[in-house]
Amino acid sequence: MSSSRHNFSLVPIEADAGVLSWWRALCAIAVLNVGLWLAVLHLGPGSGIYAGLQLALSGVYVLVCAYRSVLPRVDLERLVVVDTRLSSIFLGRTAATVAEICFALQLGLLVHQLGVHAGLPWVQMAAWATPVFMVVAQGFCWHSVLTLNHITQAVESSLWAAGFSWMAALLGIIALDSSGWVRALAVAGILGALSFVAYVLCVDVPMYWRRYQHGRAHGQTYMRLDQGARDAWQRRVPSGHWPAWKTDALWLTPYFSFGVWVSIAMVLVPGT
Repeated sequence: MSSSRHNFSLVPIEADAGVLSWWRALCAIAVLNVGLWLAVLHLGPGSGIYAGLQLALSGVYVLVCAYRSVLPRVDLERLVVVDTRLSSIFLGRTAATVAEICFALQLGLLVHQLGVHAGLPWVQMAAWATPVFMVVAQGFCWHSVLTLNHITQAVESSLWAAGFSWMAALLGIIALDSSGWVRALAVAGILGALSFVAYVLCVDVPMYWRRYQHGRAHGQTYMRLDQGARDAWQRRVPSGHWPAWKTDALWLTPYFSFGVWVSIAMVLVPGT
């Protein structure tokens, strides 16, 4: 059913045990993540402009992920756990766009930092191509959210994979031309980036492709952008049934936990 309620409640409506446990875990992770970021702020992220930028970018990402953890949603299906105006698909997607651009900039800044330590000026410049992939991906994401077409969601995920692949390549060059903690961090980044690429190509893209094919097989019609904007702002489909969430929970959970920890960890990388 669709909803346009104006009430505010942080209690999932008729949620089964699976959804309730998952939602509570996300809320706990959100509190933990905010606490970790505040601890880094209090203890000091380090000196230099890099640390300050990483801290600010991470702060945006941490706060938005906390908001999205407390009020989880699945954009194209308009699914929400908590039925409130703050669960608006349009509002949540807007916040997510800002946060993901901040995270993408963190990744570019990280490669730039390591390039400085390794003495590779051209790598420092090439590092900024990494967030470009992810910023472009936001446009495809918005297209899918507004039109309800999963194919552009697959394109979005592919662009994230391309950005991480480029980052892994640059980190490989850094690893070959450095030593000590710089090389160790570059190698760790390569492993993390390639793991993410493998996940996207083996799980995310096939999932969105299946949803696209299912929609086409069942005669799904796609919205105009203006129609989709109104729909994303107004329509919510409250669901407390685990089968409706379990597929997306596989990526939402690590996104709001491990992804945030990576963001916070980048604040701790030494400057020059």
